[in-house]
Amino acid sequence: MNTHDLPNYRQFKVTFLGPTNYRGARVKISEPKRFVDGKTISVTLSYDYAIGDIEQQALNHLLQKGFKPICRTSETSSYTILCDNWGGEFIELK
Repeated sequence: MNTHDLPNYRQFKVTFLGPTNYRGARVKISEPKRFVDGKTISVTLSYDYAIGDIEQQALNHLLQKGFKPICRTSETSSYTILCDNWGGEFIELK
């Protein structure tokens, strides 16, 4: 098997930012830079206590923006959602 035979997806990392003295709890969705001269793009949302799950809140946000989630994975301190939006279907994270 060749690595180029595997599908290539966009990675969105989801993390929780705890409340501070000045800001409430937040959810950060970030897409790492893909090229040497690129930059990490991120959006920070207020934590939605009605949803109560940062992964679900991030998924809802991505779906609302038109992303096509394919799968998910998790680490100790974050979640990752992979989406299939390239070429003419490329959507900027906002």
